[in-house]
Amino acid sequence: MPTLIDSLTNLVAPATGQIAAKLGESEAAVASGVTSALGSVLGALVYKARDPVAFGQVFDVISSAPPSANLAGDLQTAVETLGANGSGATNTATNVLGMLFGDRTNDVAELIGRTTRFRNPTSASALLSFAVPVVLNFLGKKIHEEGLHAASLPTVLSSERASIVAAAPPAFMYVLESSPRRPRVEEREIQRTATPADRPYVGDTRTESSGRGRGLWIAVGIAAVLLAWIAVSVSRPHRAERRVSASVSAVDTMANRAGTVIDTAGGEVSAKISGLGSLGKRRLPNGLIIDVPAYGMESRVIGFIEGPQTASQIASFDFDRLTFAPGSPEILPESRDQLHDVAASMRAYPSMTVKIAGYSDNAGSPSTNLKLSQHRANAVKQALVASGIASSRITTEAGGVRNRRVALEITHK
Repeated sequence: MPTLIDSLTNLVAPATGQIAAKLGESEAAVASGVTSALGSVLGALVYKARDPVAFGQVFDVISSAPPSANLAGDLQTAVETLGANGSGATNTATNVLGMLFGDRTNDVAELIGRTTRFRNPTSASALLSFAVPVVLNFLGKKIHEEGLHAASLPTVLSSERASIVAAAPPAFMYVLESSPRRPRVEEREIQRTATPADRPYVGDTRTESSGRGRGLWIAVGIAAVLLAWIAVSVSRPHRAERRVSASVSAVDTMANRAGTVIDTAGGEVSAKISGLGSLGKRRLPNGLIIDVPAYGMESRVIGFIEGPQTASQIASFDFDRLTFAPGSPEILPESRDQLHDVAASMRAYPSMTVKIAGYSDNAGSPSTNLKLSQHRANAVKQALVASGIASSRITTEAGGVRNRRVALEITHK
């Protein structure tokens, strides 16, 4: 029995050429983008299903419209809505995107665009808007025909979670689930001022019979105030610099347990990499520090290794900064950082073994795609071996059709 993703992609497939012409993109890129967009909309519904109230609102939108009598005709209308420049989202599509993704609609669109390598930056947003009515009409018909309701549709969606997440772009669920947080310098300065580590605390040593000592303490206090005023006057130009340094020191002296994130105020955190969060420094058990996105693949791999899960539980992680030359196993230079981080993590966890799985999309010859998937998996293995990882710790396979990506599966922690 076909999955929801299979049914939807088969429905849209005949219109791929029209969509490509509308967007000014290649048919291969559009075919991949359609799968990503459909997977993203369904994936958001899977995520919303955990909250009955939020899901109920979306369900009301799906079920309120009369069931479609002609999905092909509805599809053609959605294609025409794209407009000549790929825009033209309806109010319903815009509202549903807001319900599903909130303020992360652009992050999801960026992930789709990066996965498909669209030439036009608006193409991914247009496809995401296009996918909404297609999914809503399809699910509306399914609800009517199968008598589904707000409590049973989540069960249907959850049963196909694996295929839905596989269709969505890499790191999609983490973008949806994670709320990027960045330590604020001001908060650390306030904490530092409240309990300064560089100023000794002098306890109150007064007693009822220390009348003579009281005068001495007053004199000491006055002298301290005068000295402090002089020190401030002399060193005022350097105060801000010392304050920032104190903030950095407070963070850097955190317990250096495995996986600690060193996220200092000294310019060591960059802007977000697409939807993967801010770039921060992470200390590995062997003392090596690597720069990784907060919600990127490397952070999730390290979290899994250090977590309580066994290697059979959710142990597959898609590379999200790994790119190849079109139709080739050649790894592009921008992939080096992620491959370096993965190799560093494997050196830090010497018992870790992995399987590299290459996946293709459904465009072109299946046999050619399968070979390309295997060659790309082999290329990743060769890159890791070149970084000092024993070949025996890495196996490879061609994983079949799964929206053009390479995944790392942890086979042993």
